[in-house]
Amino acid sequence: MAQLLQAPTASYTSSPLPDAVSTLLRQLSDTCSSDQSLDLDYVRGFLSSALGWPRKDVLHYLQAQLLETDNLTTISRQLQLQTAGKLHSFPLHFIDMHQQQVTVLVHPRPLRFADGTKRISSTLSLESNFPAQERCNRQHLNLLAILDKLPEFVALVTPQFTLRYINKPFREQVQLTEGDCCYGAFTGHTKSSAEPTHPYLPPFDVFETGSPSFSAWKSPRSGRSYRFLSYPFTDSDGAQLILLMGLDITQLTRFQEKLAITERQYHLITNNLSLAIAVIDKQRNITAANRQFRNWFAINTESYPVSCPAALTEEDESGECILDKTTSLTIQDGKEHECEFSTVRNGAHITFRITACPLHRTKLFSSAIILLEDITEKKKIAQRTQQMRKLEAMSTLAAGIAHEINQPLSALRLYASGLDLMVEQRGSVPVDILQERLEWILRETGTIEDIITHMRSLVRHQGSFPLQRSDLNHAVSQALNLLQSKLDTRAVRIETQLQPDLSPVLALPIQLEQIVINIVMNAAHALESIEEERRIIITTYDSEDGYVRLSIEDNGPGLQGLGEKIFDPFFTTKESGKNMGLGLALVHTFVTSWEGTITATSPLCENKGTVIKISLPQAPAI
Repeated sequence: MAQLLQAPTASYTSSPLPDAVSTLLRQLSDTCSSDQSLDLDYVRGFLSSALGWPRKDVLHYLQAQLLETDNLTTISRQLQLQTAGKLHSFPLHFIDMHQQQVTVLVHPRPLRFADGTKRISSTLSLESNFPAQERCNRQHLNLLAILDKLPEFVALVTPQFTLRYINKPFREQVQLTEGDCCYGAFTGHTKSSAEPTHPYLPPFDVFETGSPSFSAWKSPRSGRSYRFLSYPFTDSDGAQLILLMGLDITQLTRFQEKLAITERQYHLITNNLSLAIAVIDKQRNITAANRQFRNWFAINTESYPVSCPAALTEEDESGECILDKTTSLTIQDGKEHECEFSTVRNGAHITFRITACPLHRTKLFSSAIILLEDITEKKKIAQRTQQMRKLEAMSTLAAGIAHEINQPLSALRLYASGLDLMVEQRGSVPVDILQERLEWILRETGTIEDIITHMRSLVRHQGSFPLQRSDLNHAVSQALNLLQSKLDTRAVRIETQLQPDLSPVLALPIQLEQIVINIVMNAAHALESIEEERRIIITTYDSEDGYVRLSIEDNGPGLQGLGEKIFDPFFTTKESGKNMGLGLALVHTFVTSWEGTITATSPLCENKGTVIKISLPQAPAI
């Protein structure tokens, strides 16, 4: 039924048409206005349903068929009668999409608008004497037309596996028509398609079970994949059929194939890594693991979840286990956590480094990925390297220590020779002189003992000592006392700018002295190549960011583009055999182990001079 609107919505402007056709279209327009704008949504909906015309083509078909001679004559005569005030329903004849003639009645009626003007609005209906069976057939044809336009497959299969109905998309894939046997097309058993030997394979198991089922099928013609729903169906004549509805899942299948390939590649990569990898959930169950993890912890199944190995869940003296220190924390805060632990495997002590990483599945972290690396050999190599670095440090100290011992030894020799001369000349030594000389001898002996004690503390295994609050200024003073004679011999002038009341740091005092000794002696060696004044400036101070700074600056030739490479183990610019290149590497190891930083730059003009800056965290207040 026509609807009156305040303003037209969609508009349709006809190409030059006879006045009679244009007038009729305005009467059929939803707005029924007198201008040239048309809103024919009502006409589209009615004719699309009644005649099966595609909705987008309705106006094109309508215009063409209104121009047919019989229809145009009828419209012109009826409009003349309307002008005379006679309104009568009249028939128009159209050809539907099945090439059958259908009679549509046009019903004009007068309308009066608020401004007093009158218009005629028309509605449409099918001819009242249209047979009921014909209506049913037409609806049936329209339904079939709709099914042919579906992208999905639709078919009706009889118990004899013949096709009672098959829509157009399916016909194009299987190259079959209604009445053909479809068993071979679905199952691929082309030789037994007439008399199948296994008739109740999917999708035909519905005949046996009477229940809906799903099955997959790949078209041999196009290679596309489909998923079928097989459903028991009773036709209007009582025949028991299968209703097949198929959905194209080619893209999904291809995605699944790519996913399977990616998964195989993932397993290939992870199973050949030297790292052990596993996924652990909140309940401490392993939900996935690579081959190395299974081998290390004797997990003989790939069926997950499984319990974590005892080595990861055994509690230590503090009541914590390895998972408490890594995985549990990672699941809570979503950050990486790392630690080292040792265990016994095959009778040998093995050291592992475990790293826990969050598994991002949702906003909450329900699992963590752990990576385990066997660092047993690395630890042994590190220990050997540490010993070599200590020997390198001792080689740097040896000359200074020998010089320090030589001084009191020379004094002892002088005092003893004086006493011997006095005995030779006088036959005896006065008691007061003897006591004085013995005191001198004991003092020099004490000096030698202090030097030997200090040397022993340097060569002792320092890794077993806990860090303690240490005075950096004191370490600088001790190191300079030990090196002063050696520096004087090289004509190196030392300037110190040490901040009073400097904050303590967490370190080992002996190692702090080693740091200063190694850097100062390295600078002294570099200064040998210059003729001008040789100068080393040592500065300490507290920074505002909670660190204690140590700066050792010389006016030597500079880094010469070497940069941070000077901290590499076994790197040296000295002649072969004179130095192992471990001094500054040892310094770097000590500083980083205390969570500090160390840098080297050449700040003077033409990249001369070297400044080594060390930052160490201030020790917590007691």
